[in-house]
Amino acid sequence: MNLTTVEGMQSEIFVPITSKPVFTELKKPLSECKVAFITAGGIHKKDQTPFNTSGDFSYRTIPFDTPSDQLMVTHGGFDNSDINKDVNAMFPIDRLHELVDAGFIGSLADETYTFMGGGGNVEKFREETGPEIARKLKEQGVDIVLCTGGCGTCHRSATIVTRCCEEAGMSCVVIAALPPIARQQGAPRITAPHVPIGSNAGEPNNIPQQTAIVKESLEWVRDCPSYNGMKVLPYEYRHNV
Repeated sequence: MNLTTVEGMQSEIFVPITSKPVFTELKKPLSECKVAFITAGGIHKKDQTPFNTSGDFSYRTIPFDTPSDQLMVTHGGFDNSDINKDVNAMFPIDRLHELVDAGFIGSLADETYTFMGGGGNVEKFREETGPEIARKLKEQGVDIVLCTGGCGTCHRSATIVTRCCEEAGMSCVVIAALPPIARQQGAPRITAPHVPIGSNAGEPNNIPQQTAIVKESLEWVRDCPSYNGMKVLPYEYRHNV
């Protein structure tokens, strides 16, 4: 059978571009690791300039000693009400401090970085924002990076930045409310609790659930055998609107 190639023809079926594998094996016990948490969910300090909800590839610097009640969300791509009740639902800063105090992880980065991934410029995130965040975390000696995203586009942006961190030699996991997006975009590791967008790290003010999600995500960084591995977590929360 003869096959004819026609220049310029394009399939009507979307064919995703497969990202190249990036995977940095964790070589320390969790109790000796320095951990950072980044998010594409639009979290920032109340005294910082809000994100532009129509599209923004900038980031905000958050010292890890910032009290959680001094943080807020600016994001137009998902329901913010859970974060307004408890910022730990998306950015579990209090749970991380508790895990350091308990000796589960070694320490936290002095500062971390947050961004608003909805409607963002993919090239800017890939070529500018992601590498800059990765460089700053690496300079602090970070071993593990955890990440959350809000809307679907946020999960894409979160994965892009997480991949930059993985390429820089840190071991990373995306805690995903929309795990198929994180997986298709090439997240190095994914954990998937049964939660709505905006509460990736668990139900607002549900400390045991948030702690379990963060702990098991850290353990998955240690235990995941290979690139793009996903672990479904047995924790469920339904947002009653």
